[in-house]
Amino acid sequence: MLGIRATLRQRCWRGGAAFAHIHRTMRRLVLPLTTLALLTLVLLDRVGDLAQRMNEAAPTVQGASATQSGSAHPDAGKEDSRLGAKAGRVPTADEARLARLSVRDRLSRLSDGTYLDSLIVSTDSVVRRWPDRWGTPITVNLVEGEVPGYLPKMGDYVRDAFDRWEATAIGVRFRMVPDSASADIVVRWIDHFDFDRAGQTDLTWDQTGRVRRAAISLAIRSHTGVPLPDGALLSVAVHEAGHAIGLPHSADTSDVMFPATRTGVLTERDRRTVEALYRLPTGPVSEFPVRR
Repeated sequence: MLGIRATLRQRCWRGGAAFAHIHRTMRRLVLPLTTLALLTLVLLDRVGDLAQRMNEAAPTVQGASATQSGSAHPDAGKEDSRLGAKAGRVPTADEARLARLSVRDRLSRLSDGTYLDSLIVSTDSVVRRWPDRWGTPITVNLVEGEVPGYLPKMGDYVRDAFDRWEATAIGVRFRMVPDSASADIVVRWIDHFDFDRAGQTDLTWDQTGRVRRAAISLAIRSHTGVPLPDGALLSVAVHEAGHAIGLPHSADTSDVMFPATRTGVLTERDRRTVEALYRLPTGPVSEFPVRR
């Protein structure tokens, strides 16, 4: 009996020692593993927060297929303006819907005296313009002398064109700058287009309808090589400057923004349209805004 008891004690001691060894080993492993898991969670949280901030900050820009272009007849003589935004917060779905309804109502009332309906069609129901700058001018760079036949008076036509739109008192000002890299709008004269066009404006805007930059190309000759007269050069410059500030084409032949414009003099419809555009908040106005 004594031998049996001694054997049981020995087995129990051995079992207890093994358990104690396992317990000590687990304690040594658990603490580092727990610390590593906590550090991993913190790191993942930081990475997720950074990714969210970068996603919110980076604008989604329309591609070249969504630009506005204009042509002229060769015989021519700190406010957040998003819909529903209040105090810097993201509007609720109901607030955004009510804001879109309000803008659609205002567009309906403005349809008779303006051509803003053309803008809504061409931009997939997005009110698109330069954001409010509170007096800070839109910078314009004029690239001069790149094309044979360029004359200093052509630069004067460009400056005159922007002066005419600034004179509408919509709160938009322009300032000529020497650096094309930092300019909001870059204007270049070219010899000619390969098709029947005298000017073109490539406009870039984000999903909230805020214009980011514009590039204007103006031809000094028709696509057949005929030099354009001074009146045509000026009218094309005024027309393309209108595109650069967000205006669409007009169906009225007397307007500057008619596709084959024949004048550089703003009509009452031109003025009413740009004034109405810069009173509206930017952003989608359809019931179900398109997500890109």
